[in-house]
Amino acid sequence: MRGRIFFIIAIVAFVAVVPLVYYLLFERGLSVTETPPLPDASVDAGEEPPPLPMALSITDLDGQVDHSREGREWKPAEIGMVLEPKDRIRTSDDAHAVLAKPGMFTVDLDSGSNFEVKELEKNVSKFMLEKGMISADVVDNPNRIFEVEAAESVARTTGANFKMTVNKKGLVALGTIKGRVNVEAEGKVIQVDGGFMTKVVKGKKPQDPIKIPSALLLKVRWPKSRALSRRKIVVSGKTKPGARVKIDGKVIPVGNRGRFRRVVALKEGTNKLKVESYDVGGNTITKESPKLFVDTRPDGFNIQTSPDMWEKKKKKKQ
Repeated sequence: MRGRIFFIIAIVAFVAVVPLVYYLLFERGLSVTETPPLPDASVDAGEEPPPLPMALSITDLDGQVDHSREGREWKPAEIGMVLEPKDRIRTSDDAHAVLAKPGMFTVDLDSGSNFEVKELEKNVSKFMLEKGMISADVVDNPNRIFEVEAAESVARTTGANFKMTVNKKGLVALGTIKGRVNVEAEGKVIQVDGGFMTKVVKGKKPQDPIKIPSALLLKVRWPKSRALSRRKIVVSGKTKPGARVKIDGKVIPVGNRGRFRRVVALKEGTNKLKVESYDVGGNTITKESPKLFVDTRPDGFNIQTSPDMWEKKKKKKQ
């Protein structure tokens, strides 16, 4: 009898405890809770991870573009190629390439240009334009210097959009589209602000900046005859000193006085040439030739005789 009483009491106690256990486990959430993750000891919550290094690389190219590392042989350049100090890039007469360092600067290398990487440091980037033209877009940062040497001149900026050319005779022209560029030569430094340009003759000090002209001169001499019996002609003319000239998309040399001259090959039949001139101020002018017809085939000829010629000869013999 006593055992049965204890059994009943145990059943009643169990039934009474079950709701309490349910309440504690699920309603109050005092049981089976996820352990909070431990902080990552390798990363300080108050610090950001260090930025990845930004490399100077070739981001675009068109036509024949070559690359040379530390004076070694020239090889075809490729998009994505990382550039280092002492690397050189050259573009053919109808090609171009774009070099960029993300978040810092972009350099567009025009046709017929030679460009060398001199120095790439955290706060200083130095280059040399041996010949040709560049268009540089430098992100404004007073703590970083972007520098380009050409002939005996140096262009230096901490943030600007500018164009720079140098020809074979060492004439340098620079035009600032936006920002400010300092140009130094022969111990003199001038400041070229946006909308202004300057020139530097090799061995002389920089010319005082002038406002970028709104137009560009271009005169072209075409052959006097429109019908030609040869496939090569001479195209010559004049543009503004420091400007560049392309004939049918290929850049040709321009002298210090703006004169140019080039032998151009034509095809058999009808030809039409296009001459383009452009400068560091962003001005462009184009002129097209009249239609030139080339026919190099030898002239045909016929020997004609009189029908009665042989009769006359017979009469004389008789």
